[in-house]
Amino acid sequence: MKLSYRVLLVACIGVFVLASAAVGQNMLGNPGFETGDFTDWGAFGNAYVEDEIPEEPGRFDPYEGLYLCSMFGNFSGGFNVSGIFQEFPTCAGDEWQFSCKSRHSGYDPMTADGVDDNWMVMKIAWFDETNTEFDGVEVRILDGTYAIDTWFDNGPLIGIAPEGAVKMQALILYLQPAFDGGAGQVDACELLYIGGPSATEQATWGQIKALYN
Repeated sequence: MKLSYRVLLVACIGVFVLASAAVGQNMLGNPGFETGDFTDWGAFGNAYVEDEIPEEPGRFDPYEGLYLCSMFGNFSGGFNVSGIFQEFPTCAGDEWQFSCKSRHSGYDPMTADGVDDNWMVMKIAWFDETNTEFDGVEVRILDGTYAIDTWFDNGPLIGIAPEGAVKMQALILYLQPAFDGGAGQVDACELLYIGGPSATEQATWGQIKALYN
């Protein structure tokens, strides 16, 4: 059974992009938010790009450059999430590594009283051909027990795409179970495509075109 031209073309473009990218280079666009906005990122909930406020030194103190991403809860009364992400095509066996820097400021620290505390995670999520998330790996990168005004090095979080994966998302999420306050900050994000089937000879245009014959 032949694949439809539309479905195959989308898959071909995605694989070609990965095969063309240099293995080991940062795949993220705008990894430090230096455009001053969320160019190349998807963002939802209370996530914002910020720069330093002269009247409040240290409130937004980027790890490097002029900008960082700050996020906090939505105060909706139930479990809720704010976050940012970028996504890329992938296939089973591809290996990815995700890392970032995180901190919270003494101006708006996250709490650690053990009751409905907020926390942040770095996550790699896998999606199937129906665009449904079906698996993933994640690690906690910040909560109220972390020292304030200190940048923490997180990663690398390693994920190998499982069978059925056609897309991956690299996400940083702020999770709020109830109404606790505090904001988390991230900067210097890095996503590395280490290698796998998408970077082999089987991912060339010649091999893909053979599917039409």
